[in-house]
Amino acid sequence: MEEKRMGGKIGGILGWVLAIGVGLALAAATYVGFFANCLLPSFCGYQLSPVLQRDMGQALPEGGLAVVDLRSMPEQDEAAAYRDDEGRMRFGRLCGREGEDFLLKADLSQQTETLTPDRLAGAVRFYVSGLGGLVTTLETYRLTVAATAAVYILALLAALFTRGKRRRQRRRRELVELFAFYGEKYDMEEADIDY
Repeated sequence: MEEKRMGGKIGGILGWVLAIGVGLALAAATYVGFFANCLLPSFCGYQLSPVLQRDMGQALPEGGLAVVDLRSMPEQDEAAAYRDDEGRMRFGRLCGREGEDFLLKADLSQQTETLTPDRLAGAVRFYVSGLGGLVTTLETYRLTVAATAAVYILALLAALFTRGKRRRQRRRRELVELFAFYGEKYDMEEADIDY
């Protein structure tokens, strides 16, 4: 009986750890969906940004997640990130300067973009293939992910607040079964005794 109770406690603890882990994963997915353009706080000095353009070729493939160093400006022929007119992060390679302005060109394009220093975000240090696609998908379905997270959290809170009542009901069932078992056992023992 004690082993069964101990196994139930361990199972309960593991269940709650799993439930909280899933809740945190849904919360993270909701955060990514709503803040896809600025995944990290600005004080970090770095920014993660999905690559949505194809014109950078293999240097920054579409669907990758670029790591942008906001603290440093790109060197000549280095990949750089900048904000377009809509506020989305775009990428190009630094091909020169005209006074204060930067000249950027994508690897697979001949068009040169002239940027003021305030539009240039920073140098691209590296990218992680495939994660940008995941970020873009979460951004596209962010309301669905947020609704799923809200329903999950409400179900988790309902399970938490009704836990005591369910435990009392289970304990009451166990006691009824125990009384029934010992009652039958007593009746069988009494049947063999003549008074």
